[in-house]
Amino acid sequence: GTVSVPMGGSFTTWMGWLVPYTEDFFLIGTAATVDTAVRDLAMIGLDRIGGWFDPSVIDEWAAASPSPLTQVPQIEAVDLAHSIRNGGVTLVDVRNVNEFAAGHIEGAIHIPLGRLTERMDEIPREKPIVMQCAGGMRSMIGASLLKGRGVDRVINLSGGYSAWTKAGLPVKD
Repeated sequence: GTVSVPMGGSFTTWMGWLVPYTEDFFLIGTAATVDTAVRDLAMIGLDRIGGWFDPSVIDEWAAASPSPLTQVPQIEAVDLAHSIRNGGVTLVDVRNVNEFAAGHIEGAIHIPLGRLTERMDEIPREKPIVMQCAGGMRSMIGASLLKGRGVDRVINLSGGYSAWTKAGLPVKD
């Protein structure tokens, strides 16, 4: 049920989009990272922090839990192209509207990351779902959202749309 939002320039933006303001939530990070996160989140009114855990809690949980930790597998652009040609995956592009309009992978379902939780029902579940953004970070957040809501077959496009275009693969304008 966790959501992975890495600390960085967009941390506050994505937390503001994805974490309910009306419910307590917990952070995982070092003391210094959590101090920064708490300060940044308070600036947008996201202050129902129930507590925090040191990153070692992940290893402790993995060792004590009867269920293994899940991870999001990565797929390279060339392998994704092969899977798309064979109809083996559903591709979800979580970039914003302008990014998608400027060029996208043909057949991608476009759902901006900030709208993903409210539009999850639009994603077919018959095949594995590959999440894609510009460089791989937003799609990893999206993958963690889906996994946290019980969608098991989720994969992230390593390097995102940038890796796709760098590999010379076709795009649709």
